[in-house]
Amino acid sequence: MSGICPYLRRDREGRFRCEASNSAVDPGLMPCLFNYRECPVYASARTLRAESMPGAPAEAAAVPIEKPAERVFEEEVRAATVERGVEEEVVEEVSKTIKTAEEMAIDLNEKWREYEENARRLVKLWEEISMNVRHALEMISGAIELYEKVLENLDAVLKSGRISEKAYDELRREITSNLEKYKALKNDIESSFKNAERLVIPHIQRVKVAEARPELGKLRLSLMKLEQMFKEGKVSRETYERLKKELESRIRWLEQLAGETT
Repeated sequence: MSGICPYLRRDREGRFRCEASNSAVDPGLMPCLFNYRECPVYASARTLRAESMPGAPAEAAAVPIEKPAERVFEEEVRAATVERGVEEEVVEEVSKTIKTAEEMAIDLNEKWREYEENARRLVKLWEEISMNVRHALEMISGAIELYEKVLENLDAVLKSGRISEKAYDELRREITSNLEKYKALKNDIESSFKNAERLVIPHIQRVKVAEARPELGKLRLSLMKLEQMFKEGKVSRETYERLKKELESRIRWLEQLAGETT
C-alpha cells in the first residue's frame, strides 16, 4: 500500500495542496508522505467520507492519486534540472549579448574620439582651403576682367592705327585664348571646391553641433545673469541692451546650428 496521502495534490502553479483542508502544505513537514493515517486532517476527512457513503468500504472511499508523490518529486527534480539548464543558457546568451554591446560601445567611443579629432583638423584645414580658394578666384576673376577690357579696347586701338590688322588678329587670338583659359580654370576650381564642400560640410556641422550645445548652455546662463544684474542696477541700460543683443544673436545662431529652432 502506498505511503502517500490520497488527499495530496499539486495545483497549476506547482504547489502541494491538501484537498481535505483545502490549503497549501509542505509534504516534507507534514505526514503526507509517511504515516499519513495519523494526520488528524486525514482522519477527519475519512470519517466525513465514510458517513456520506454508507456501506462503502472505507479504503474504497479514498480518492486515489494519479501519480505517487515519489514519482511526482522525481519528475519535478528532472523538470527543475532542465529548467535550470535552460535558464543558464538564457543567462549565458544574455550575458554574451551585453558583453558584445559593451565592447561595441567602447570601440565606438574610441572611434568617435578619433573621428572628432580628425573632423576638427578637417575644419581648420577647410578654413585655410576656403581662404586660399577665395584669394585664387579673386586673382583669376581680376585676370578675366583685365583680358575682357583689353579685348574691348582692341578694336579702338586698330581703328586708331596704332597696330596693324595682322598684329590685331594675333593679339585678339592670344587674348581670347587666355581669356577662355582663365574662365575654364575658374570653373574648374569652383566645381572642385563645391564637390569637396559637399563632402566636408556634414563633418563640419557635426563638430559644430557638438560644440554648440555646451556653449548654448553657457550663453543662456550668461543672459540670465545679465538680466539679474540689470534688475539689480549693476549695469547701465546701454550696456545691458548691447550685451543682450550680442548674446541673443549668438544664441540664435547656435540654436540654428544645433537644430533647436522650431
